[in-house]
Amino acid sequence: NSYIRLHQHAQIQGIKSVILEGTKYLVDSAQPLGYLNGQTNVDKEPLPSQECNLAALCEMAKDLPLVEDEEQERGAQLLVGEDGCTSHVDLFSQVTENKADWATVVTLMGEEYVIPPHTAFLLSDFTRIQPLVHYGTRFDLIVMDPPWENKSVKRSRRYGSLPSSQLKRLPIPLLASPNCLVVTWVTNRPSHLRFVRDELYPHWGVEVVAEWFWVKVTTFGQFVFPLDSPHKKPYEVLVLGRYRCSADISERCEMFEFHL
Repeated sequence: NSYIRLHQHAQIQGIKSVILEGTKYLVDSAQPLGYLNGQTNVDKEPLPSQECNLAALCEMAKDLPLVEDEEQERGAQLLVGEDGCTSHVDLFSQVTENKADWATVVTLMGEEYVIPPHTAFLLSDFTRIQPLVHYGTRFDLIVMDPPWENKSVKRSRRYGSLPSSQLKRLPIPLLASPNCLVVTWVTNRPSHLRFVRDELYPHWGVEVVAEWFWVKVTTFGQFVFPLDSPHKKPYEVLVLGRYRCSADISERCEMFEFHL
């Protein structure tokens, strides 16, 4: 136990050193260019105060009936019809493509969403991810920002959290191309970081290649929270990994894919 504590202390000190040196370099480089000098652009329009309602839409998707297998095999549906008008499509059940050369605006529950040109998306809860697998496209980049369990979110009830073990049910080997870059945002709880490095990524056949730190500073270039704070840290971690194709992992993934 004493060795583990010493090892963890050394790791924390190493992270602090990286954060301090890296942040100092970036702030020192930004200030001569007029950034991080404490000034704000007063002419800039304020951002909308409304929160994003995508979480509510995905929550709604869980209560909708699943699409039949034969409908899934038809592939994606087009967002814009041949006449150039936005189709009245069911955005919750199938992958939807915007093949147009221009962005398209769709309205859901009174909110407008801009869909970029030449894109495809599935608006769904992670337990309804089968249409994305049937879509048949392998991706070179997969970015995840899981709703990790933590006490403050649980108290505020802002959104539902997800037990770490449930993340294993995501069929990453069925979605990732060879050498796909898998990026996961992780909270600063040590157990979450260990889970991603030692359990989740190996389960998917993903090899950890780097860890990045997103440091949050004020307009004066100071940390938003003290670096030594025992509660909140002024940074978040991204764990980057490469998917190494494995027939065994893909077969195991196929076994549970339809039981999400």
